[in-house]
Amino acid sequence: MRNILNVFKFEFLTVLKRRSFILSLILVPLIPSLLLGVLKLINNGESPSIQEVIIQEVGSPLPIGVVDLGNVIRDYPDWLTQGRLVPLDSEAEAREKTSAGQLQGFYVIEPDYLKTGSMRFIKPQISMITELLQQDVLKDLINYNLLGADQERFMRFINPTTFTYAYLNPETADTRDQSDAATYWAPYAVTMFFYMIILISSGLMLNAVTKDKENKTIEILLSSAKPLDLFIGKIMAFGSLSLTQMLVWFGTLVVLVKTGKTMLPFLEAISIPASVLAASIPFFIGGFLLYGSLMAGMGAVAPNLREGNQSTFVLSLPLIFTVMSINQLIETPFSSFTTFMTLFPFTSPVVMLTRLSVGPVPAWQLIVSVTLLISTVIIVIRGVSNLFSSQYLLSGQKMNIRLFLRTVFIGHRRA
Repeated sequence: MRNILNVFKFEFLTVLKRRSFILSLILVPLIPSLLLGVLKLINNGESPSIQEVIIQEVGSPLPIGVVDLGNVIRDYPDWLTQGRLVPLDSEAEAREKTSAGQLQGFYVIEPDYLKTGSMRFIKPQISMITELLQQDVLKDLINYNLLGADQERFMRFINPTTFTYAYLNPETADTRDQSDAATYWAPYAVTMFFYMIILISSGLMLNAVTKDKENKTIEILLSSAKPLDLFIGKIMAFGSLSLTQMLVWFGTLVVLVKTGKTMLPFLEAISIPASVLAASIPFFIGGFLLYGSLMAGMGAVAPNLREGNQSTFVLSLPLIFTVMSINQLIETPFSSFTTFMTLFPFTSPVVMLTRLSVGPVPAWQLIVSVTLLISTVIIVIRGVSNLFSSQYLLSGQKMNIRLFLRTVFIGHRRA
């Protein structure tokens, strides 16, 4: 136990003093915080917003004329035009009033409009914002008249159908608003965050072991500690560092989402459920112990960092597949596929948090997922401990991914 604590202290303090670790711990949350601060300063400034510019354009006291040569419009109801469109008898009259500053401009509906749908817009100075918005008003006015100037029929035309959804099994139904983009933002953010943090943190174990082998530090460490003590000490040290990193980054993400709602209105619809916050620590620890142990074992048998990195793709495939399946996981949280991914130990550290950010997860799935994850972690740690021997750590043998997986999961020892 004493040797384990010595290894833990050595590894923990060594990494903690590295400039790269300190910078990543600070800069990753600092950059989005600074961007949010800049947005706050911009919002507090005197420059008009886009919404204000639109209001200034549309709110101009001058109306726009309509010369209807096709006899399409018979009624100009105030509830629709709000005084922004006025009928005129001729194009000459429209030009005269526009030149005199009485109109912003005018539309000319051509005589063959019912066949061609063509019209012209004449204005001294074109403003795309105003033109597009006023075109919408004119289109609604034309549709209203083509429908016989019937307000009820027109309202049904612009909003033809209202669907009411019923669920075959309300207890397991996905009751989220599928048309709301915010429904997907939080699950996407949670999935990508824990995918990255687990890969980054477990990758530190591979780098640590292979670098110790390359610079011969492993020989010094083995002179004062057993290989298994070395493995456990490294796992504890890098696990503690990664947990600190995760808490700082994820905590910053939660704070930014909450504080940024006043500056970025779309964040109002984003909420990270308390269940995700509660489950983030145990599932992150489980994910790190699983992948960190595998990466450490890979480092033990790899002759150098380059060959070790080339083989990590195979170990990372379950997490990569999780990200590739993110749409299906979020859109069908109660499907058999998603349930399997929630229970499968190599995907559950990320998928379970994704599920919890979508909605409640059945208690039995939580229990089974945690049980399988813990069991797999124990199996992997016991298997990787076979690789932490002087035979592997001091050798420069060629990497063999098949032998590695066989040793970890079956317990085969190399002679």
